[in-house]
Amino acid sequence: MLSKSTMCVHCIGFPSVPDRGGVRFCTHCEDFVPLAKFQSGGPRRYVCKFHMYIASGQRSSKKMLSDPQKRALHQLWGRAFKDSKLFKQPRIAITQAEIAKILAFAAPGGVGKSGVLYAAKVFAIVPSDPTKALSAANSALVSTSTRSLLMRQWKLFGKEGYCEHLTGGNGSAGANSERTPEPLPHTV
Repeated sequence: MLSKSTMCVHCIGFPSVPDRGGVRFCTHCEDFVPLAKFQSGGPRRYVCKFHMYIASGQRSSKKMLSDPQKRALHQLWGRAFKDSKLFKQPRIAITQAEIAKILAFAAPGGVGKSGVLYAAKVFAIVPSDPTKALSAANSALVSTSTRSLLMRQWKLFGKEGYCEHLTGGNGSAGANSERTPEPLPHTV
């Protein structure tokens, strides 16, 4: 058995030292790093987020993306996340499981693995109201070509053009009232 003097520092653990000056020592960087670069919540860690990802997150990502169905759902979610940045939304409130339910709703016969793979290439999830965060309640399933048109409408005309194109141009709002999209069923 190894004595304490021959054991590595990681096996023994570190004494609880308060973080001074908003920095903490990262054992992998071997430098003091701002606290924002460490995982918040849970036990205190002495490895920054980047090195934590290299150590374990990268492996789990590869494993998750090796399943074609999960990869397709990840692509749909990723596309929706990138779109949220165009709408100036800090995050989206929809999960990959909710996206799978939306796809199942769009295809009542069920969406198998090949159906999800096809859907990731042909469909996109966009918000019904672009001023609110994308969620299961505030989402519409559209084709990728329609998504491209919607993004162009948003850039050129803002919310009014986006919502008008999403609803098909037959909005029932009056000339002086603000047009807001009606909740759409998840259809193409």
